[in-house]
Amino acid sequence: MRFPKRIFSTLATISLTTSFGLLSANASTKATTPMLGYRYDKQAANYQDLSSSDYYKDVWNNATASWKKAGFTWTKAATAKTTVSSYDGSSDMTLAGYNSVSYNKSTGEITSSKVRINRAVFEKYNYTKAERTNVAEHELGHALGIGHNNTDSVSVMNPANRYYTIQACDINGMKARYATTTTFDSVPNNPGEIITVTEYLHVQPKITNITTNYSSQSHSLILKGRAIGIEHLTLTYQGKKVRTVNVKSGQFKFAQQFKGYGDFKLMKGQQVLATIPSQQYATPKVKVTSAERTTKGIYYTLIGSRDATINIAQNGQVIKTIKTQVRLQKYLFQMQKSKIAPVA
Repeated sequence: MRFPKRIFSTLATISLTTSFGLLSANASTKATTPMLGYRYDKQAANYQDLSSSDYYKDVWNNATASWKKAGFTWTKAATAKTTVSSYDGSSDMTLAGYNSVSYNKSTGEITSSKVRINRAVFEKYNYTKAERTNVAEHELGHALGIGHNNTDSVSVMNPANRYYTIQACDINGMKARYATTTTFDSVPNNPGEIITVTEYLHVQPKITNITTNYSSQSHSLILKGRAIGIEHLTLTYQGKKVRTVNVKSGQFKFAQQFKGYGDFKLMKGQQVLATIPSQQYATPKVKVTSAERTTKGIYYTLIGSRDATINIAQNGQVIKTIKTQVRLQKYLFQMQKSKIAPVA
């Protein structure tokens, strides 16, 4: 069987929307969240809430209740060496919170602790009340003596935590920190033995809920999604910067014309936050893989992808439009002697 010399399929219109998440925890969670070099004398401590609003008082009540359920008892008191509060950290929007602890470097005894969460970050990046409570739980975790879990961990002690409450690994870390009992000397600490350390919870730049829409007619790509901890994004195409994208209310949307089919990247500084390869925004070109002549006409087998629109033309006129349903399909065309030609 001889094929016609010129068989073409032309993608007249492509519309493909792809959604994918960039926030996914991997299997790198440590089974026991690491300990820090300080502790209370027992698995319990008093704290003083300096919050002025009922909203944040409730956040701290919820956070301390979660730790109590996990096995560490925080008790509210009129005065205490551990204080908790929110603050307006609009001068540094990279921090969601911190814990500053002074302790005896010889014994590990905590002498004072400031536990703070940044309400400016919460408001700008639309943290829910539950997420603000997660941050408060994180900082209380530092206050009782446990450190950060891994970067991609499912842990309240994830170094950029927003989404996780106290997990089994965090309970394991707390229990390990208090596995031994101790009694601190009632004699005042020597000032020369006291050191202060601060643990920070950074707002990690992240992009989520990205969708792409592409049309071959205008050859432009529309990108939209949500951004956390970001005010401006850089868009590159095939390794070259093409535009700066402004993030408003934690969201971005823009259209970008381009030539060819290359990779786009969304970046903050030198950090690549998302890569959008051509396979995610453009439908692969449909190809004719075989032709079989019968008494009814010619069967052409096409291979490509789902939801592609194909126009078949003869003598410059479109004679059939096909919407593909599966990757490999066979179609019958009742053709004249003229050859199939591409649509202009």
